[in-house]
Amino acid sequence: MGRSAKPVVLAALLWLLLHSSAVCALEQVSSSKNNLAPEESALLAAVAREPANAQLAASLGEYYLRKERWRDSARWLTKAFALSPGAESIGYDLAYAEMQAGELERARQQIQEMLARGDSARLHNLLASVDERRADDLDAVKEYHRAAELDPSESNIFDLATFLLQHKKYVGFVDESIKFFRYGVSRFPQSSQMMVGLGVALYASEQYDDAVRVFCAAVDLNPADRRPLEFLGKARKVSPELAAEVDRRLQGFAEKFPDNAAANYYYAVSLWERGGGEEGRNLDKIEGLLRKSEIESPGWYEPHFQLGVLFESEKRYAEAIREMQETVKVEPGFAPGHFRLAVLYGRSGEKSKAAQESAVVQRIKDKDRIEDTGMDAGK
Repeated sequence: MGRSAKPVVLAALLWLLLHSSAVCALEQVSSSKNNLAPEESALLAAVAREPANAQLAASLGEYYLRKERWRDSARWLTKAFALSPGAESIGYDLAYAEMQAGELERARQQIQEMLARGDSARLHNLLASVDERRADDLDAVKEYHRAAELDPSESNIFDLATFLLQHKKYVGFVDESIKFFRYGVSRFPQSSQMMVGLGVALYASEQYDDAVRVFCAAVDLNPADRRPLEFLGKARKVSPELAAEVDRRLQGFAEKFPDNAAANYYYAVSLWERGGGEEGRNLDKIEGLLRKSEIESPGWYEPHFQLGVLFESEKRYAEAIREMQETVKVEPGFAPGHFRLAVLYGRSGEKSKAAQESAVVQRIKDKDRIEDTGMDAGK
């Protein structure tokens, strides 16, 4: 694959880097929904009995914050902050709720008023997030920088370096990102996320060999972290020279960590792309690696999909259907899985099932188009 693939690969790397570090608060809240309803009733009753109690109002605001009911949260936290002016924890959560509710100017004013009373790294970090949402990138980077300056914690350095990496349109931002990721790695040498961030930044600056070395070091640092191997698997698409080095490393990791699902999967993919697919070489070895990956990580859809592709290439259609069925069971929104399943059903004479899967593919495409454009699928 030529240089034209670089922007797509880099976008995928950035998405993986950020997505893998996100906090799944919504899932945690949703799973305890039934337990939280009585808490809301109790808090509302308590606030009604003691309307001047700042702590009760704050507790209700925190409850809505956990539920991601941002406007309800902001309303009660506003009351709590008025009853307890100067309480930084309440003021911080109020600004955060306002930011999430889209009230960016209110959030910004709230934070600035608090900063006027005392400097705080976490307030500067939150103000940076607000400025970022306001598309005020230059003010945002100043605030991220100030937060890291006041408190050079792993999260503050990572946030600064990641922001710089995401805004490559500004001259020098990628170089600055590399500088801060290197600084973060020196301060937190056991941080896999910092190491991965450095690798992505080096990749963005086209320092491919250095990026590969960093990704490999990240795998050695934490073999259980799938991200470095994912990044290596994507980085191999940049050039034939890089692919050969990455393939050698992936083979080494699969041999070094035989029970690692990601190591087995990405080595199998590298073998497939080096002739296992079109030329039919090493198919038994590829199948064995993918089966091992499935066993070690049954909730991961990609090994199932790749094994289904392999079986399809060998005309083992029943086995291919089984693997594609498992793929879309684990990842229902994965359109390629439904598409291949439709093709396989068609080849097996199951026309109605093929039509059903084709309809699913169309629904996924329509949904993606709506999300991308904000337009109705029929327009």
